[in-house]
Amino acid sequence: MRSIVIFLSFIFAIYVNHISYLSAEEVSEKTVLATVNGENITIGNVISFRSRLSEEYQSIEDNVLFDGILKQLIQQIILSQNVNSNSRKIKYALENQTRAFLSQELLGNLSEVEIVESEIKSLYEDFLVGVKEQKEFNASHILVETQGEAKKILESLKNGIDFSELAKKHSTGPSGAKGGALGWFGEGAMVPEFENAVTKLSVDEVSLPVVTQFGWHIIKLNEIRIIPIPGIEEIREDLITEIKKKKIEIEMNKLIDAADVVFTDLEFDSRIIREDSLLHD
Repeated sequence: MRSIVIFLSFIFAIYVNHISYLSAEEVSEKTVLATVNGENITIGNVISFRSRLSEEYQSIEDNVLFDGILKQLIQQIILSQNVNSNSRKIKYALENQTRAFLSQELLGNLSEVEIVESEIKSLYEDFLVGVKEQKEFNASHILVETQGEAKKILESLKNGIDFSELAKKHSTGPSGAKGGALGWFGEGAMVPEFENAVTKLSVDEVSLPVVTQFGWHIIKLNEIRIIPIPGIEEIREDLITEIKKKKIEIEMNKLIDAADVVFTDLEFDSRIIREDSLLHD
C-alpha cells in the first residue's frame, strides 16, 4: 500500500510540474495527465469529476483538490480494470446507472430555466389567497388520571400554590418535570378538546378541568403571539423552487407524452424481481 501511495505522489508531481510549463492554449480537455495500463486520464476527466463534487470539496485549494482527484481516478481505473465488466450483473447495473445519470443531467439542464419577476409575484399572490396570520400559544398543563384529582389541583391553585410546583409533583405527563411547560404550539397541534380550552383562555388564566384521551388537564395560558404572513422576500427562494418544479414537470410530461411506450403482453409473477440468480454468470 505504501508503494502505491509513493507511486501516486510521484505521478502527481511529474504532471503538475509538466502542466505548469504549458500555456492555456496548449492545454485542452484531451490533455493526458496519466496513463494506467493503457487507459488515459485527461484534464477533461478531472474537470468533470470536480464539477460534481459537493460545495464542501469545491472549496478545497486547487492544488490539493487536483492531487486528490487525480489519485482517486488512478485508483478507480486500477480497481475497475480488475472487474469483469462483461458479467450480466454489471452490464445491467451500468445500463441503469447510465440512464439515471443522463436523466439527472437533463433535469439539471431543465432547472436552469429562466424565472422572471412577474412569475414570482404571481405565485406570491396565489400564496396570499386564503392565508391569514397564525396565532400561537404558550401554555402549561397538569395532567392527572381522574376528575377528582383535577379538582383538587384546581383548589390548590386557588389557595395560592404555584402551578409549576404542582405540575412537578402531580402531573403524569412528560412535561411534568418542566413544571408542565408545553412551549409554543399552533392551531391544530393539540387534540381538539385541549385546543378548544386554550383558545378560550386569557393570558395567565387557568382552565377548569378538561378531559381528553390522555386524562384530565388543568391548563394555564402563558403567552399568545401572532405569526405574520411572510413577505415575498422571505419566501422568494421557495417561490422560485416551486416555479422551477412546475416548469420541469411540464417539460417532463411533454417528453413522456411524446414517447412511444409499448408494454409486453407477457404475464409473470412479480416475485421475479427477487431472483438475483438470473444475473449470475
